[in-house]
Parts: sequence; structure tokens; C-alpha cells
Amino acid sequence: MRGLDVPTLNKVTLIGNIGQEPEIGSTNTGTKTASFSVATTEKYTDNQGVKKESTQWHNIACYKRLAEIAENYLKKGSPLFIEGKLNYRSWEDPQTGQKKYRTEIIANNIQML
Repeated sequence: MRGLDVPTLNKVTLIGNIGQEPEIGSTNTGTKTASFSVATTEKYTDNQGVKKESTQWHNIACYKRLAEIAENYLKKGSPLFIEGKLNYRSWEDPQTGQKKYRTEIIANNIQML
């Protein structure tokens, strides 16, 4: 397979509830940004027949027009459909010098439900 371009796919689809009001900002070049979290909850029954829930929190990042939509329309607790790609980034904390890591979904489509 060496030398061949093998197609790849990085796609995430979520339906969940917004965890907090979007944080609005901008990049160094002035592009509008919005970030917020979305909770997804899985309901299941364990081996003893007890009903349980497991909630996962997902960091969402929006840019440009999607950031404007997030700023104007998204509210804490609202249900939301998101499509995007998984992204990992790291940086050095300027106060502690520690390396920090963040996993996030870069949204390319959001729909309010």
C-alpha cells in the first residue's frame, strides 16, 4: 500500500444538550470563534437489571458564521445536532509552564432541535 493515497475520514455526529452559554472570542487574525460543551447521555441497564445513565461532555469549537449563530441563538440546556471533526491540540500554560491538552470537535454543521 505504500505510495497509494488511501482515503481517510474524520467525522463526528452528536445530538445532545448545550452545557453552558457559548464563549465568544476571536483568533489572532480576527476570525470569530465560539466554544461550548455538549452533553450526551447513554441510558442502559447493568448486569443486575438496574437502570443507569452515563453522561459524556464534549468540547465544541465553532468558527466564522457558525460562531455568529452560536452567539445569537444557542442557550444553555438547548438540544443541538452537531457534525464536525475531532481535533486534538496542546499548548503551554503561560502561568505554570505546564503542557495542557484539549480534545474538541470542530463543528462544520449545527442544527437547533
